Amino acid sequence: MEIFVIGSAGSGKSTFVRCFSDFLTEKGYDVRCVNIDPASEAIYTASADIRKYIRTEEVMREYGLGINGALLKSIELGVRFAGSLKVKGDYVLYDTPGQMELFLYSAEGREFVEKLSGRFSAAVFLMDITLLGDAESLISAILQNVIVSLRLSLPTITAFTKVDIRDVDVEGLIEDVYSKEGVLAELLEKVVGFVEYTTIPYRPIKISNIKKTGYEDLFSALNELFCSCGDIS
Repeated sequence: MEIFVIGSAGSGKSTFVRCFSDFLTEKGYDVRCVNIDPASEAIYTASADIRKYIRTEEVMREYGLGINGALLKSIELGVRFAGSLKVKGDYVLYDTPGQMELFLYSAEGREFVEKLSGRFSAAVFLMDITLLGDAESLISAILQNVIVSLRLSLPTITAFTKVDIRDVDVEGLIEDVYSKEGVLAELLEKVVGFVEYTTIPYRPIKISNIKKTGYEDLFSALNELFCSCGDIS
């Protein structure tokens, strides 16, 4: 299974790749980690690394670009090496660029995923739970999940990270949507329907990379994506 780890900067993608790969390895699986972030060094043993071919800091110097422009250019240049980044294993974890939006909304980012995907591929969207303070922020997270699915054409599981720092009643936040009033309330009620396209309503998956908790729930959900019964609950 190919697992594309997606999330905003600071959500814990690289740490998750390192810790979740250890979890899978302890279960006896052949696990590979691949870094496709040209701007960051891998903090795990990488079976393949885009920085062998493209480094964002070098792209900045060569093309005279700022960081965001260089990141986009790096992805554009790096896609030609996608074939060299495709590896085999029971589970292959692809650590995507820290600037999620640049990767998701570029044609080359989608091309990366198309070239690296297989029959059983999925995305794990990491959401920093410390950023969920109200119903509005939860709805934003839900919409981001849907966008990841649409842009990458992959089934996507949302996993809330950093629960060792703070926990949030996700179900309670969803209920809060219906207690709102006014135009914003109408908008939120319409948007909340998108939750049915995510794994959130079935069982919010909460993980801690520090305490290494929640991985079993995530592991089960990933495998249920391709279960013949089709039941993610």
